[in-house]
Amino acid sequence: MLKSRVLALILLAVLGLSPLPSVWARESSFTILFTNDQHGQLEPLPDGSGGVSRRATLIDQVRKEVGADKVVLVDSGDLFTGGALSGLTRGEADCAAYQAMGYDAVALGNHDLDYGLAALREYRTQFHTPWISANLIQHGMNPLRPYVLKYAGVRVGMIGFSTPETPRLTRRANVRGMVFNPPAAVAKGLHTILKKDADIFIAVSHLGLTEDKKLAQAAPFLHVIVGGHSHDLLKEPVGTLRANGSPTGPIIVQAGSRGEVLGRLDLTVEGSRKEGYRIVRFKYRLVPVAADVTPDPILEKILDGYRAKVGKGLDDKITQVPTDSPRQNDGDWPFACLAADAVRQAGGAEVALLNAGSFRQDLRAGALTQRAYWEIFPFDDVVEVLVLRGSILRDVLERSALQKGTSAFLQVSGVAIQGKPGALDITVNGEPLSSRREYKVAMNDYLGSGGDGYDLLGRIKNREKTEMGLRAVVEKALLAKNPLPASVDPPRWSLK
Repeated sequence: MLKSRVLALILLAVLGLSPLPSVWARESSFTILFTNDQHGQLEPLPDGSGGVSRRATLIDQVRKEVGADKVVLVDSGDLFTGGALSGLTRGEADCAAYQAMGYDAVALGNHDLDYGLAALREYRTQFHTPWISANLIQHGMNPLRPYVLKYAGVRVGMIGFSTPETPRLTRRANVRGMVFNPPAAVAKGLHTILKKDADIFIAVSHLGLTEDKKLAQAAPFLHVIVGGHSHDLLKEPVGTLRANGSPTGPIIVQAGSRGEVLGRLDLTVEGSRKEGYRIVRFKYRLVPVAADVTPDPILEKILDGYRAKVGKGLDDKITQVPTDSPRQNDGDWPFACLAADAVRQAGGAEVALLNAGSFRQDLRAGALTQRAYWEIFPFDDVVEVLVLRGSILRDVLERSALQKGTSAFLQVSGVAIQGKPGALDITVNGEPLSSRREYKVAMNDYLGSGGDGYDLLGRIKNREKTEMGLRAVVEKALLAKNPLPASVDPPRWSLK
């Protein structure tokens, strides 16, 4: 029997029907389940879909379908910051949920540092959360694991990458002692180390789709890049395919944000440890976490425990919202302008500035509850007052005009800006901005520390950091405004 099999294989090779290496190559199949950018969305979304309890049910169904040992479950970062339950527990509830769902790897996102390194260390120990980041170096501290390995029919190596922009996207105190190296250079070095221990390489990336495409070119040894940070809902993987449908290099996948869907990638790989493995077939889908999915009872019990701790008062009304009001990062948003007014008054300042990224959700018509307020305004910033020369204030506003449409665009109070970048006409409380005069300018301390690229603010020495929490200051103003204004008159930004 053995002789006849060997003769058949030799005959196939001689006839050119199939080269010997691929005859001997071994096929294996496994499934990657993935999410990214949860942003504290533990509970269902306003339309009733989503929520980690329903996600857990879908994950369990796939594990039963293909075998738990054939499922790799990863998340590409930004677990924290957004939902009320997440914010009020400072991310603890998120970590408990991810441990219960059995995540194999979680890339460190920039928002996963919003509560500081001490909280992250505590959660790593308490919940054994498998945070990974290969390009993060922590001077004088225990490093995060750069990768994790799992056997799923083949040896799978999961390498984490954090965005190098993290230092400008979170408070500087949260990233003190950290260096974020270029991902592509780190990936090449890791391949040398890992190729003895892994057959399939997955990058769990919090870099954004544009940077993931660059990583795919720089690190062709990768098989899959599970992306995050840019919140792209990719209906098809990004990559180049051969005529038979197999990829010629890494394929990139990403599943939107806030757990609306569970990404699923079924892979069939072929090869050997000596010659390496390649993807020969794959099936990709985005599974909706629909409202009719039965919540997992174990996850619900975990969440109930946290709800009992923090749930009192979350449905209390703060004010009334007359009409839906989507967030704006390219002009005046009534809610943000009211917030800036409140910060200016609280700080006894002439001007107030708030970066548009401080606001995370749209306003919906109806009662604005404490829960909704937390989700709109989730950060723990405090009010800070800086003394700026008029020339510096102009530079800040010029930068804001150039950042129109991004989270770095500024919502303002006490100033009116007209014209186009490079030639702005600026007035402060009705008077032309004087380059030589000094102005008291109130803002959130994230912005005051140089966040969102405003490095010049971080260098100002004449400042006072108050003990006034930004959220409390704005809530007081909201309570006094019922209903909320639906427009801003006169306008503050009039950009051409």
